[in-house]
Amino acid sequence: MRGRFFHFGKQELAIVWLAAVVMNVVPAMAQHVHAVHGQQLVTDSVYQLEEVVARGTQHVSPHQTITRAQIDALASNNVADALKYLAGVQIKDYGGLGGQKTVNVRSLGSQHVGVYLDGVRITNAQNGTVDLGKYSLSTLEAVSLFNANKTEPLMTASEYASAATIYLKTRRPDSTALHAGYSYGSFNTHKVNLNYSYHRLGFLDMQYTHTDGDYPFHYHTEYEDTTGTRRNSDLDQFRAESCVFLGPLQWHTYYYISYRGLPGGIVRRLSDLYTDVGREWDQNFFSQLSWQDHFGSFGLRAILKYANDRLHYRSDYDYNMSVHSNVTYHQQDAYGAVAASYSYKDLGVSLSSDLRWSDLTADLKHFSYVYRLDNKTSLSVFYRWKGLALNATGLYTYCRDHTRRQADPLHRFTWDAMASYTLGDWTLRTFYKSVFRIPTLNDLYYTLVGNRSLRPEYTKQVDVGFSYSHDWLQVQLDGYYNHVKDRIVCLPLKGSFQWSMLNYGYTRCLGVDLSVNATFKHHIIMLSGTFQDDRNRTNPGGKDYNDFVAYAPRWSFSAIYTFLWKGWSASVSDMFVDKRYWTAQNSVDDPLDAYNCTDVKVGYTYRWLTVEAECQNLFDKPYEMIQRWPMPGRRYAVTMKFTL
Repeated sequence: MRGRFFHFGKQELAIVWLAAVVMNVVPAMAQHVHAVHGQQLVTDSVYQLEEVVARGTQHVSPHQTITRAQIDALASNNVADALKYLAGVQIKDYGGLGGQKTVNVRSLGSQHVGVYLDGVRITNAQNGTVDLGKYSLSTLEAVSLFNANKTEPLMTASEYASAATIYLKTRRPDSTALHAGYSYGSFNTHKVNLNYSYHRLGFLDMQYTHTDGDYPFHYHTEYEDTTGTRRNSDLDQFRAESCVFLGPLQWHTYYYISYRGLPGGIVRRLSDLYTDVGREWDQNFFSQLSWQDHFGSFGLRAILKYANDRLHYRSDYDYNMSVHSNVTYHQQDAYGAVAASYSYKDLGVSLSSDLRWSDLTADLKHFSYVYRLDNKTSLSVFYRWKGLALNATGLYTYCRDHTRRQADPLHRFTWDAMASYTLGDWTLRTFYKSVFRIPTLNDLYYTLVGNRSLRPEYTKQVDVGFSYSHDWLQVQLDGYYNHVKDRIVCLPLKGSFQWSMLNYGYTRCLGVDLSVNATFKHHIIMLSGTFQDDRNRTNPGGKDYNDFVAYAPRWSFSAIYTFLWKGWSASVSDMFVDKRYWTAQNSVDDPLDAYNCTDVKVGYTYRWLTVEAECQNLFDKPYEMIQRWPMPGRRYAVTMKFTL
């Protein structure tokens, strides 16, 4: 067999051989079957087996995956709810039910995390972050987190440009069916879902959600004791997406529209007298077309994508006109990528180049229209020999903005190197990666705040770890060191109401990630733990030198237990997050309290009907992810799903 570029065990080779027999031998034999006296005899013949090329992936970098079975059993509603259980992940949730949800991996910052849907990056040129609350789990086969990036041929150049990568894999339907579901939950939450799937060809999925979001909260510190109800926290959202699979071609289209209130942070002792009146309208659309195929030792991949996003924000306080705001932002994104790979025996090489055009306009006074051209080119070399796997990549980036008084063009070269060695069930691995993030359009050009002289924010990562995988048990342990230079921050340099963007020093982080996955008959257990020491090392003489970076907990743990038996499914998930400082200078304010949150979910399927019941924050523990943004307490939901 050719295609020795990846290593396979005896079981995988047996499966490939059996597939070759079924696909090639059986049709040939059918032509030689004759009826003799009522019996079927096979004449002697020589059968030619066509070549079968087997391809697989041996990932060198640390990675964690939540499977479809675990996704279905979790008491979760979106991608952010699932990712919070992975080692090294910190979720920032701004406002509970309808608030923005961003992800930070190993304290590198949310803008250093690339989110990819079927290998194509979800982007936001305006602020660089992706709101994971907009993406449902119902259409996904798996959610994976890679520290650094995947290590396989035909990756796009953009995939090498992120310090950490999240991959959302769309589920391909294996049958023709119509699925409908309705869910009712606490705080007058209604959710309606409709999905039509056609066998192996594609699906259409639609979902509408409404919630009043008026959950009670209790906010207690040494200096105050506030009880109230969250106001202006309602949400109405509609999502529709479709995906078509045609051989090596995949076409994915997504549309999302929402209208929500922005509750803001609570105000001391005034929570029921003062109400934030901020409102937000979102409209997001993208359509992406990807094609990938192999021709012997050659592989080709091509991607086209167009995205169109509109955001309208309004905040009108009758008693304070200085806080009036009514702005609409509109951005577009056009993306194209081509990748080619070639493998010969144990050596492989992959070349990729992509071009992204992004623009931004706003009806904000003194704001000038701006568009950006961003080109990336990567060259990767892969080597596999027995248990040894090596991978090295060079990435060249050129970026230029076009606007009035534009920032200088940027061109940089970065690289990474990864290595692993597998002996039996054990794998020892290490990697080094240097990347940078380009300042966003808001960082550079936002009225009165943007700074056109900003430098890129650089990160360097070093990781050493091992994994153990045998039958029902997988264990991963990694120690890492991160160095972030020229962090881009927003500080009030010209008074309390005049903020400015600037590069501010550097931080370093030492950490350890542990993840354990065990699958035994009807039981699935997933454990993760993280220790990190993330410090400010900017100014040795400053009061904040060696202080902990804001919102970086030292300890965090999570556990998920899933039980699957016949038509029954049940899960218990628990997450602990240590205390976190929320100011740059730790001595100024007390840290946020540590918290522990437990969710449970039970479901039963009988023929065409599924009934599920869940409870989140089972023990009704008050907690915050962001200072003065209290999260909901205990809440319930009941769901009914129908399949025809």
